[in-house]
Amino acid sequence: MNKPFAIFLFAHSLGYSCFFLRIIFVGWYVLEKTDSLFLVGLLSSIPVFIFPLGSIYGGKFADTLSRKLVVVIARTSEFILLFLTALFINLEIYPLVSIGVISFFYGVSNGIGAPSRINMIIDILGIENVSKGNSFSELVASIASAVLPLIASLLLNILTIEEIFWILPFFTFLGALAFYILYFLLPDQKKSKEGFNKFSLTDAIFYAFKDKNIAPILTLAICMIVGALLQPLIPSYSRDNLGLDGSSYTLLQSVNFLGAIMGSIILLKFGNRIISGKFMSLWMILFSGFIFIFFSINNPIIAGISLLLANLFNAIWITSIWTSLQTFSDEKFVGRVVSIVTISFGISGFFYMLGGFLGDFIGVYPTMLIACLLIITINLLVLSYSENFRKLKI
Repeated sequence: MNKPFAIFLFAHSLGYSCFFLRIIFVGWYVLEKTDSLFLVGLLSSIPVFIFPLGSIYGGKFADTLSRKLVVVIARTSEFILLFLTALFINLEIYPLVSIGVISFFYGVSNGIGAPSRINMIIDILGIENVSKGNSFSELVASIASAVLPLIASLLLNILTIEEIFWILPFFTFLGALAFYILYFLLPDQKKSKEGFNKFSLTDAIFYAFKDKNIAPILTLAICMIVGALLQPLIPSYSRDNLGLDGSSYTLLQSVNFLGAIMGSIILLKFGNRIISGKFMSLWMILFSGFIFIFFSINNPIIAGISLLLANLFNAIWITSIWTSLQTFSDEKFVGRVVSIVTISFGISGFFYMLGGFLGDFIGVYPTMLIACLLIITINLLVLSYSENFRKLKI
């Protein structure tokens, strides 16, 4: 592992962790203040929902500008926004409104930086090592995401739920500082080849959905959107059915990310041998099965193991998606093809909010069943109708 990639892993893991820690903290904070699953879904999901606004431009920036510069600017903005979030919550300056407004800009900034950050792995390691690079990236991010909620769980015995928000700007600042160091270590990115600027996101979408390898992979990205229905249900089920308090809930999230660590280790061990069309669908079907088990029992230990295994398969699936798209995409479109998936990730914010609404309206269990059955159906349809996907291998 070279020095720039080690710094990249450190910086990326902190930013990745803080993005999801924010969802955990906001979800529990809003639940405690309002007891409304709809508001949990709404306020937790705003950055995800707004993400596409940034990704529309972020994909083009990743193809036409210096990726390291784009990432530095985006990560600096995220630090400032998370600092303001913690400040307004602790000073009780319209905290719920402040979360909503600041989250809008946080989502835009994250969307702009994501395609460049993901494709910096190509700049550092080269396209031939992108699979291993993505696996290491997911592994280190998952380790940080497991450790930070554990630290948060311990700190919740000392700090209030308001004070715990100061963790987010602190770790984001460290990540931004690391990206500043990386900016000066990396050589200047190669200038975009002639003609790159004439291709729009629309051109990239037409290219992607006409490509026999990329089209079915992008279709599976719908599973990422549907899976968002589950997210606002987890804190409610943890509190009301598993009997967990805020500290225990953050501990459960650490176990959740431990599954992602295990999934990344499996990818590093087996590499491209488990990145194929059939395997990608298998991982998501197994994810749905273990999510079903999580919401079907009242034993916290078994529930934690189920969530761990669900996230294990989810981590393998997501890393397989990124690696496949980066491998099969034409060089002049790779940033914008990746941004299509990050946009679908943003659309999942609406489904996050919808999941909270359905949880209030029809109940947690029926909402979970809808999400799991949709994920399984999508994968079976893609497997049935796309021979190229069934034969897909890296």
